Amino acid sequence: MKQRKLINLLLSRFSISLVILLILSAPLFYFIVIRYYSEDLREVAQMANIPLSRLDLEKDAIIGLVLQILSMVFVLGASIFLVMRLVPVKLWRPFYDTLDKISHFKVEGGRVPVFADSEVMEFNQLNDTLSHILTQNVRSYQVQKQFTENASHELQTPLAIVQGKLDLLSQTANLTEEQVELIEDVYHEIGRMSRLNRNLLLLAKIENAQYQLTDHINLADKLHALLPSLELLADGLHIDCHIEDKSLTVNCNEVLLESMIHNLIVNAVRHNRTGGTITITLDGGRLVVGNTSDEPVLDTRYIFERFHRSMSSQKGNGLGLAIVKSICDYHRWSIAYDYHDNWHEFCVNLVS
Repeated sequence: MKQRKLINLLLSRFSISLVILLILSAPLFYFIVIRYYSEDLREVAQMANIPLSRLDLEKDAIIGLVLQILSMVFVLGASIFLVMRLVPVKLWRPFYDTLDKISHFKVEGGRVPVFADSEVMEFNQLNDTLSHILTQNVRSYQVQKQFTENASHELQTPLAIVQGKLDLLSQTANLTEEQVELIEDVYHEIGRMSRLNRNLLLLAKIENAQYQLTDHINLADKLHALLPSLELLADGLHIDCHIEDKSLTVNCNEVLLESMIHNLIVNAVRHNRTGGTITITLDGGRLVVGNTSDEPVLDTRYIFERFHRSMSSQKGNGLGLAIVKSICDYHRWSIAYDYHDNWHEFCVNLVS
């Protein structure tokens, strides 16, 4: 839908309405001419013995009346046009000032903009309402940010202590085979809980925009630097890295970029086949991670939702792709999924 300024929309509709009213009032003008103008002129002509055939009273009267009406309409319309064009500029200035301040407001900044007072009561009510809403948002953001920061320390510390105690317990002599298995199960679940906690905190921090530091990063250099650690994540699977665009540089948070790449690789490893392949391609402003798999096509409606896992695979905690999607949204990147011939592929468009 084409958008227009309010003042222009009002002027156009006013002009259209004025033309329609003039057309509809034409019969009324004609009646006035016949009933009041030309009737007296006919009587004068008869008293002066002037033949009516020599006089075109109705036509002249109508033309004169129409010219008078059009002149008045033109003057009135020009006056209204100028008033509507010039006066609202000052009246609407507080509104545009409020709009500009809202467009530049960032909740993570922690500062609520101060709106200017206006002579218009409705604008002042709007500013008061916005100030209240923005203040509540900033307060909620700070509470949530403080919670995630506290949770990051308070939850990870006891989990690390439990893992350390399990390590000591597993080294105790005279443990039965059943006890060792129980300790390993508990250790595995503690590790899973620790990863789940870190992933949830990461998602919360991304959504709260707590990763504000950005830098210009060359993607080719970053992939070369991460490749050794990615090969360790691959757990014996072969990784083919094809870098065609060696000069691609993006402005992003480096920690989140590394997390996105790691999660894509972990996802490709978990849903791969034995002896399968993983490919990383950087070309045309796109980062593409693909992998072989015996699993069917994924449901594109749910693959980026939290805790969603395919029916054929229950590996992981279902947060990896949700983190990838949040990182893409945070940097205004787009991500797409494609499947063909037992090949799963995730494509991140890094050029917005």
